[in-house]
Amino acid sequence: MNNPQERLHLLFDKYLSDSITAVELDELWALIRAMDANADFPESIKTTWNNVLEQDTTADADGNRILERILEKHRQPVNHRVVTILKNNWGKIAASLLMLLGLRLLTHKTTEVRPVITPHVIATAGNNKAVLTLSNGEHLLLNDQATGTIAKQGNMQVIKNKDGSLSYTGSGDNTLGDACNTLTIPPGSQYHVTLPDGTGVWLNAASSIHYPLSFSGNKRKVDIDGEAFFEVAQNAAVPFEVNSGAMQVLVLGTTFNIMAYKDENSIKTTLIDGVVKVVCRESNQQLKPGQQAILPNGGNNFHTIPADMKEVLAWKEGEFRFYDTDIASIMRQVARWYDVEIVYRGAIPQNKFYGVIPRQHNVSQLLEVLEVTRHVHFRIDGKKIIVMPGPK
Repeated sequence: MNNPQERLHLLFDKYLSDSITAVELDELWALIRAMDANADFPESIKTTWNNVLEQDTTADADGNRILERILEKHRQPVNHRVVTILKNNWGKIAASLLMLLGLRLLTHKTTEVRPVITPHVIATAGNNKAVLTLSNGEHLLLNDQATGTIAKQGNMQVIKNKDGSLSYTGSGDNTLGDACNTLTIPPGSQYHVTLPDGTGVWLNAASSIHYPLSFSGNKRKVDIDGEAFFEVAQNAAVPFEVNSGAMQVLVLGTTFNIMAYKDENSIKTTLIDGVVKVVCRESNQQLKPGQQAILPNGGNNFHTIPADMKEVLAWKEGEFRFYDTDIASIMRQVARWYDVEIVYRGAIPQNKFYGVIPRQHNVSQLLEVLEVTRHVHFRIDGKKIIVMPGPK
Protein backbone atom coordinates (compact mmCIF):
# COMPACT_ATOMS: atom_id res chain seq x y z
CA MET A 1 0.00 0.00 0.00
CA ASN A 2 1.98 2.98 -1.29
CA ASN A 3 -0.72 5.65 -1.03
CA PRO A 4 -0.09 7.61 2.19
CA GLN A 5 -3.76 8.60 2.48
CA GLU A 6 -4.88 4.98 2.23
CA ARG A 7 -2.31 3.98 4.84
CA LEU A 8 -3.41 6.86 7.08
CA HIS A 9 -7.02 5.75 6.73
CA LEU A 10 -6.13 2.15 7.59
CA LEU A 11 -4.13 3.14 10.64
CA PHE A 12 -6.84 5.51 11.80
CA ASP A 13 -9.45 2.72 11.52
CA LYS A 14 -7.19 0.50 13.61
CA TYR A 15 -6.86 3.31 16.16
CA LEU A 16 -10.66 3.68 16.40
CA SER A 17 -11.10 -0.08 16.88
CA ASP A 18 -8.37 -0.04 19.56
CA SER A 19 -6.36 -2.65 17.62
CA ILE A 20 -3.45 -0.41 16.71
CA THR A 21 0.02 -1.45 17.89
CA ALA A 22 2.64 0.86 19.34
CA VAL A 23 4.68 0.60 16.12
CA GLU A 24 1.63 1.45 13.98
CA LEU A 25 0.81 4.37 16.27
CA ASP A 26 4.30 5.73 15.67
CA GLU A 27 3.68 5.33 11.94
CA LEU A 28 0.38 7.22 12.22
CA TRP A 29 2.18 10.11 13.89
CA ALA A 30 4.89 10.00 11.24
CA LEU A 31 2.29 10.28 8.47
CA ILE A 32 0.69 13.27 10.19
CA ARG A 33 4.07 14.97 10.63
CA ALA A 34 5.04 14.29 7.02
CA MET A 35 2.02 16.06 5.51
CA ASP A 36 3.05 18.62 2.94
CA ALA A 37 1.38 21.86 1.94
CA ASN A 38 -1.12 20.12 -0.33
CA ALA A 39 -2.02 17.34 2.11
CA ASP A 40 -5.48 16.63 3.40
CA PHE A 41 -7.08 13.92 5.51
CA PRO A 42 -9.36 11.38 3.80
CA GLU A 43 -13.00 12.45 3.67
CA SER A 44 -14.06 9.34 5.61
CA ILE A 45 -11.93 10.42 8.56
CA LYS A 46 -13.42 13.90 8.47
CA THR A 47 -16.91 12.39 8.45
CA THR A 48 -16.09 10.18 11.41
CA TRP A 49 -15.24 13.24 13.46
CA ASN A 50 -18.23 15.38 12.46
CA ASN A 51 -19.84 14.69 15.84
CA VAL A 52 -16.71 15.91 17.58
CA LEU A 53 -16.79 19.09 15.53
CA GLU A 54 -20.47 19.71 16.29
CA GLN A 55 -20.04 19.28 20.04
CA ASP A 56 -16.51 20.60 20.56
CA THR A 57 -16.42 24.03 22.20
CA THR A 58 -12.63 24.33 22.00
CA ALA A 59 -11.54 27.67 20.62
CA ASP A 60 -9.18 27.66 17.64
CA ALA A 61 -6.38 29.09 19.79
CA ASP A 62 -6.95 26.36 22.39
CA GLY A 63 -6.88 23.74 19.64
CA ASN A 64 -3.56 25.02 18.37
CA ARG A 65 -2.06 24.92 21.87
CA ILE A 66 -3.36 21.38 22.36
CA LEU A 67 -1.81 20.27 19.07
CA GLU A 68 1.57 21.89 19.75
CA ARG A 69 1.75 20.57 23.31
CA ILE A 70 0.95 17.01 22.23
CA LEU A 71 3.62 17.11 19.55
CA GLU A 72 6.10 18.54 22.03
CA LYS A 73 5.12 16.10 24.82
CA HIS A 74 5.90 13.07 22.70
CA ARG A 75 9.16 14.45 21.43
CA GLN A 76 7.76 14.97 17.96
CA PRO A 77 9.32 17.93 16.11
CA VAL A 78 6.77 20.73 15.79
CA ASN A 79 6.39 21.37 12.07
CA HIS A 80 4.59 24.71 11.97
CA ARG A 81 3.63 24.13 8.34
CA VAL A 82 1.77 20.98 9.38
CA VAL A 83 0.11 22.86 12.25
CA THR A 84 -1.06 25.48 9.77
CA ILE A 85 -2.36 22.81 7.38
CA LEU A 86 -4.34 21.13 10.14
CA LYS A 87 -5.74 24.44 11.35
CA ASN A 88 -6.75 25.66 7.91
CA ASN A 89 -8.16 22.38 6.62
CA TRP A 90 -10.40 21.34 9.47
CA GLY A 91 -9.25 23.11 12.63
CA LYS A 92 -11.30 21.78 15.51
CA ILE A 93 -11.64 18.27 14.12
CA ALA A 94 -7.86 18.04 13.79
CA ALA A 95 -7.33 19.40 17.29
CA SER A 96 -9.88 17.01 18.77
CA LEU A 97 -8.45 14.07 16.83
CA LEU A 98 -4.93 14.82 17.97
CA MET A 99 -6.05 15.36 21.55
CA LEU A 100 -7.61 11.92 21.50
CA LEU A 101 -4.55 10.45 19.80
CA GLY A 102 -2.55 11.93 22.64
CA LEU A 103 -4.83 10.24 25.17
CA ARG A 104 -4.56 6.87 23.46
CA LEU A 105 -0.85 7.35 22.80
CA LEU A 106 -0.17 7.54 26.51
CA THR A 107 -1.94 4.22 26.98
CA HIS A 108 0.51 2.58 24.58
CA LYS A 109 3.71 4.38 25.60
CA THR A 110 3.60 4.30 29.35
CA THR A 111 7.37 4.55 29.63
CA GLU A 112 7.25 8.07 28.22
CA VAL A 113 4.78 9.37 30.80
CA ARG A 114 6.28 11.72 33.34
CA PRO A 115 4.76 12.00 36.82
CA VAL A 116 2.73 15.13 37.48
CA ILE A 117 4.61 15.63 40.74
CA THR A 118 6.44 13.40 43.18
CA PRO A 119 5.85 11.55 45.38
CA HIS A 120 3.38 9.40 43.45
CA VAL A 121 0.05 8.40 44.81
CA ILE A 122 0.50 4.67 45.37
CA ALA A 123 -1.69 2.93 42.79
CA THR A 124 -3.61 0.26 44.70
CA ALA A 125 -6.41 0.09 42.16
CA GLY A 126 -7.41 -3.05 40.33
CA ASN A 127 -7.56 -5.54 43.20
CA ASN A 128 -10.36 -7.99 43.98
CA LYS A 129 -10.65 -6.88 47.58
CA ALA A 130 -13.99 -7.17 49.35
CA VAL A 131 -15.47 -7.63 52.81
CA LEU A 132 -18.31 -10.10 53.37
CA THR A 133 -20.50 -9.50 56.40
CA LEU A 134 -22.30 -12.71 57.41
CA SER A 135 -25.76 -12.94 58.95
CA ASN A 136 -24.23 -13.27 62.42
CA GLY A 137 -22.27 -10.02 62.00
CA GLU A 138 -18.90 -11.68 61.34
CA HIS A 139 -16.69 -9.87 58.83
CA LEU A 140 -14.57 -11.83 56.35
CA LEU A 141 -11.81 -10.10 54.35
CA LEU A 142 -12.13 -12.12 51.16
CA ASN A 143 -8.64 -11.32 49.92
CA ASP A 144 -7.27 -13.24 52.91
CA GLN A 145 -9.48 -16.31 52.47
CA ALA A 146 -8.26 -19.53 50.84
CA THR A 147 -10.13 -21.05 47.90
CA GLY A 148 -13.08 -23.24 48.88
CA THR A 149 -15.78 -23.05 51.56
CA ILE A 150 -15.18 -20.00 53.74
CA ALA A 151 -18.41 -20.02 55.78
CA LYS A 152 -21.56 -22.06 56.48
CA GLN A 153 -24.92 -20.52 57.25
CA GLY A 154 -27.63 -23.12 57.78
CA ASN A 155 -27.54 -25.41 54.75
CA MET A 156 -25.90 -22.68 52.66
CA GLN A 157 -22.16 -22.66 52.02
CA VAL A 158 -20.20 -19.59 50.95
CA ILE A 159 -17.55 -20.46 48.36
CA LYS A 160 -14.51 -18.49 47.27
CA ASN A 161 -13.79 -19.62 43.71
CA LYS A 162 -10.39 -20.07 42.08
CA ASP A 163 -10.81 -16.78 40.19
CA GLY A 164 -11.38 -14.98 43.49
CA SER A 165 -15.13 -14.48 42.99
CA LEU A 166 -17.80 -15.46 45.50
CA SER A 167 -20.70 -17.90 45.13
CA TYR A 168 -23.18 -19.90 47.20
CA THR A 169 -24.12 -23.55 47.16
CA GLY A 170 -26.77 -25.49 49.04
CA SER A 171 -30.36 -24.47 49.72
CA GLY A 172 -32.15 -22.02 51.92
CA ASP A 173 -34.08 -23.55 54.80
CA ASN A 174 -36.49 -22.40 57.47
CA THR A 175 -33.66 -21.82 59.93
CA LEU A 176 -32.27 -18.99 57.79
CA GLY A 177 -35.40 -16.85 58.05
CA ASP A 178 -34.58 -13.33 56.89
CA ALA A 179 -30.82 -13.84 57.22
CA CYS A 180 -28.82 -11.63 54.85
CA ASN A 181 -25.24 -11.08 53.77
CA THR A 182 -23.63 -7.79 52.80
CA LEU A 183 -20.74 -7.58 50.34
CA THR A 184 -18.74 -4.35 50.52
CA ILE A 185 -16.18 -3.32 47.88
CA PRO A 186 -13.59 -0.72 48.99
CA PRO A 187 -12.22 2.04 46.73
CA GLY A 188 -9.74 0.73 44.18
CA SER A 189 -11.37 -2.69 43.76
CA GLN A 190 -14.20 -4.44 41.95
CA TYR A 191 -15.76 -7.81 42.62
CA HIS A 192 -17.98 -10.54 41.17
CA VAL A 193 -20.50 -12.50 43.25
CA THR A 194 -23.07 -15.10 42.23
CA LEU A 195 -26.06 -14.74 44.54
CA PRO A 196 -27.86 -17.80 46.03
CA ASP A 197 -30.46 -17.71 43.20
CA GLY A 198 -27.75 -17.80 40.49
CA THR A 199 -27.85 -14.08 39.64
CA GLY A 200 -24.43 -12.70 38.74
CA VAL A 201 -23.46 -9.28 40.11
CA TRP A 202 -20.33 -7.29 39.25
CA LEU A 203 -19.68 -4.50 41.74
CA ASN A 204 -17.67 -1.37 40.99
CA ALA A 205 -15.33 0.35 43.44
CA ALA A 206 -16.81 1.84 46.64
CA SER A 207 -20.03 -0.16 46.27
CA SER A 208 -22.01 -2.64 48.35
CA ILE A 209 -24.91 -5.09 47.99
CA HIS A 210 -27.21 -6.44 50.70
CA TYR A 211 -29.04 -9.68 49.85
CA PRO A 212 -30.89 -12.58 51.55
CA LEU A 213 -29.48 -16.08 51.81
CA SER A 214 -32.86 -17.53 50.92
CA PHE A 215 -34.99 -15.86 48.24
CA SER A 216 -38.40 -16.83 49.61
CA GLY A 217 -41.82 -15.36 48.95
CA ASN A 218 -42.88 -13.68 45.74
CA LYS A 219 -39.82 -11.43 45.24
CA ARG A 220 -36.04 -11.63 45.10
CA LYS A 221 -35.06 -8.33 46.67
CA VAL A 222 -31.57 -6.81 47.02
CA ASP A 223 -30.26 -3.36 47.94
CA ILE A 224 -27.22 -1.69 46.42
CA ASP A 225 -25.14 1.38 47.11
CA GLY A 226 -22.75 2.49 44.40
CA GLU A 227 -22.61 0.81 40.99
CA ALA A 228 -23.36 -2.75 39.89
CA PHE A 229 -23.93 -4.76 36.72
CA PHE A 230 -26.58 -7.49 37.04
CA GLU A 231 -27.09 -10.67 35.05
CA VAL A 232 -30.35 -11.86 36.58
CA ALA A 233 -31.19 -15.58 36.73
CA GLN A 234 -34.57 -16.14 35.10
CA ASN A 235 -37.48 -17.10 37.34
CA ALA A 236 -40.82 -15.94 35.95
CA ALA A 237 -42.62 -16.83 39.19
CA VAL A 238 -40.33 -14.71 41.40
CA PRO A 239 -39.39 -11.27 40.00
CA PHE A 240 -36.05 -9.76 40.93
CA GLU A 241 -36.05 -6.33 42.58
CA VAL A 242 -33.12 -3.97 43.04
CA ASN A 243 -33.46 -1.02 45.40
CA SER A 244 -31.00 1.82 44.98
CA GLY A 245 -32.17 4.75 47.04
CA ALA A 246 -35.28 6.31 45.54
CA MET A 247 -35.25 4.09 42.44
CA GLN A 248 -36.44 0.48 42.21
CA VAL A 249 -35.85 -1.83 39.26
CA LEU A 250 -38.10 -4.88 38.69
CA VAL A 251 -36.92 -7.67 36.36
CA LEU A 252 -37.50 -11.29 35.47
CA GLY A 253 -34.27 -12.20 33.68
CA THR A 254 -32.06 -9.63 32.02
CA THR A 255 -28.79 -7.69 32.13
CA PHE A 256 -28.58 -4.10 33.28
CA ASN A 257 -26.35 -1.58 35.06
CA ILE A 258 -27.25 0.64 38.03
CA MET A 259 -25.16 3.60 39.11
CA ALA A 260 -26.34 4.99 42.47
CA TYR A 261 -23.38 6.59 44.21
CA LYS A 262 -24.43 9.06 46.89
CA ASP A 263 -21.98 11.68 45.66
CA GLU A 264 -23.35 11.66 42.09
CA ASN A 265 -26.06 14.02 40.84
CA SER A 266 -28.46 11.25 39.84
CA ILE A 267 -29.29 7.55 39.88
CA LYS A 268 -28.97 5.86 36.49
CA THR A 269 -30.33 2.50 35.37
CA THR A 270 -29.25 1.28 31.93
CA LEU A 271 -30.83 -1.74 30.26
CA ILE A 272 -28.47 -3.88 28.19
CA ASP A 273 -30.75 -6.80 27.35
CA GLY A 274 -34.29 -7.94 28.20
CA VAL A 275 -36.93 -5.81 29.91
CA VAL A 276 -36.96 -3.98 33.24
CA LYS A 277 -39.53 -1.79 34.93
CA VAL A 278 -38.14 1.27 36.67
CA VAL A 279 -40.17 2.68 39.56
CA CYS A 280 -39.66 5.80 41.65
CA ARG A 281 -41.90 8.06 43.70
CA GLU A 282 -44.22 9.40 41.03
CA SER A 283 -43.30 7.58 37.84
CA ASN A 284 -42.69 4.14 36.41
CA GLN A 285 -41.79 2.86 32.96
CA GLN A 286 -40.54 -0.23 31.18
CA LEU A 287 -37.16 0.27 29.56
CA LYS A 288 -36.09 -1.12 26.22
CA PRO A 289 -32.52 -2.30 25.56
CA GLY A 290 -30.26 0.69 25.07
CA GLN A 291 -32.35 3.02 27.24
CA GLN A 292 -31.19 4.72 30.41
CA ALA A 293 -33.45 5.99 33.20
CA ILE A 294 -32.08 9.03 35.08
CA LEU A 295 -33.49 10.15 38.43
CA PRO A 296 -31.97 13.44 39.67
CA ASN A 297 -31.11 13.48 43.36
CA GLY A 298 -34.14 14.66 45.33
CA GLY A 299 -36.39 14.33 42.29
CA ASN A 300 -39.72 12.54 42.08
CA ASN A 301 -39.64 11.68 38.38
CA PHE A 302 -37.07 10.13 36.10
CA HIS A 303 -36.54 10.62 32.40
CA THR A 304 -35.08 8.27 29.79
CA ILE A 305 -32.42 8.81 27.16
CA PRO A 306 -30.55 6.60 24.67
CA ALA A 307 -27.49 5.24 26.49
CA ASP A 308 -23.89 5.20 25.39
CA MET A 309 -23.23 1.54 26.22
CA LYS A 310 -19.46 1.83 25.90
CA GLU A 311 -19.40 4.64 28.45
CA VAL A 312 -21.84 2.89 30.82
CA LEU A 313 -19.91 -0.39 30.83
CA ALA A 314 -16.40 1.06 30.62
CA TRP A 315 -15.72 0.33 34.31
CA LYS A 316 -16.59 -3.34 33.83
CA GLU A 317 -14.25 -3.50 30.82
CA GLY A 318 -11.37 -1.95 32.79
CA GLU A 319 -11.52 1.53 31.29
CA PHE A 320 -12.21 5.14 32.06
CA ARG A 321 -14.22 6.43 29.11
CA PHE A 322 -14.95 10.14 28.95
CA TYR A 323 -17.28 11.69 26.40
CA ASP A 324 -18.36 15.26 27.00
CA THR A 325 -17.48 14.69 30.68
CA ASP A 326 -16.78 17.52 33.12
CA ILE A 327 -13.79 17.48 35.43
CA ALA A 328 -15.88 17.12 38.61
CA SER A 329 -17.43 13.90 37.30
CA ILE A 330 -14.01 12.59 36.24
CA MET A 331 -12.51 13.33 39.62
CA ARG A 332 -15.33 11.52 41.45
CA GLN A 333 -14.40 8.42 39.45
CA VAL A 334 -10.73 9.00 40.22
CA ALA A 335 -11.46 9.30 43.94
CA ARG A 336 -13.35 6.00 44.04
CA TRP A 337 -10.89 4.02 41.94
CA TYR A 338 -7.61 5.29 43.38
CA ASP A 339 -8.90 5.88 46.94
CA VAL A 340 -7.76 9.51 47.07
CA GLU A 341 -9.16 12.79 48.34
CA ILE A 342 -10.00 15.48 45.78
CA VAL A 343 -9.48 19.15 46.66
CA TYR A 344 -10.30 22.07 44.36
CA ARG A 345 -8.33 25.32 44.39
CA GLY A 346 -9.54 28.23 42.32
CA ALA A 347 -12.38 28.06 39.82
CA ILE A 348 -13.40 24.55 38.76
CA PRO A 349 -12.76 24.22 34.99
CA GLN A 350 -16.02 23.97 33.04
CA ASN A 351 -14.50 22.36 29.94
CA LYS A 352 -15.58 18.92 28.70
CA PHE A 353 -13.15 16.06 28.23
CA TYR A 354 -12.96 13.14 25.80
CA GLY A 355 -10.81 10.02 25.91
CA VAL A 356 -10.29 6.37 26.85
CA ILE A 357 -7.75 5.44 29.53
CA PRO A 358 -7.12 1.98 31.06
CA ARG A 359 -7.99 1.82 34.75
CA GLN A 360 -4.86 -0.15 35.60
CA HIS A 361 -2.70 2.90 34.91
CA ASN A 362 -1.17 4.84 37.76
CA VAL A 363 -3.20 7.90 38.72
CA SER A 364 -0.33 10.20 37.75
CA GLN A 365 -0.57 8.90 34.18
CA LEU A 366 -4.28 9.69 34.01
CA LEU A 367 -3.71 13.21 35.35
CA GLU A 368 -0.89 13.77 32.88
CA VAL A 369 -3.28 12.90 30.07
CA LEU A 370 -5.89 15.39 31.30
CA GLU A 371 -3.26 18.11 31.62
CA VAL A 372 -2.52 17.83 27.89
CA THR A 373 -5.63 19.94 27.26
CA ARG A 374 -4.22 22.81 29.37
CA HIS A 375 -7.70 23.31 30.82
CA VAL A 376 -6.72 21.82 34.16
CA HIS A 377 -3.63 21.34 36.32
CA PHE A 378 -2.99 18.93 39.21
CA ARG A 379 -0.74 18.65 42.22
CA ILE A 380 -0.38 15.40 44.16
CA ASP A 381 0.21 15.55 47.89
CA GLY A 382 0.29 12.01 49.31
CA LYS A 383 -3.26 10.67 49.02
CA LYS A 384 -4.66 14.06 48.07
CA ILE A 385 -5.10 15.40 44.52
CA ILE A 386 -5.36 19.16 44.20
CA VAL A 387 -7.27 20.34 41.12
CA MET A 388 -6.51 23.80 39.72
CA PRO A 389 -7.30 25.73 36.54
CA GLY A 390 -4.83 25.21 33.72
CA PRO A 391 -2.41 27.85 32.47
CA LYS A 392 -3.93 30.63 30.44
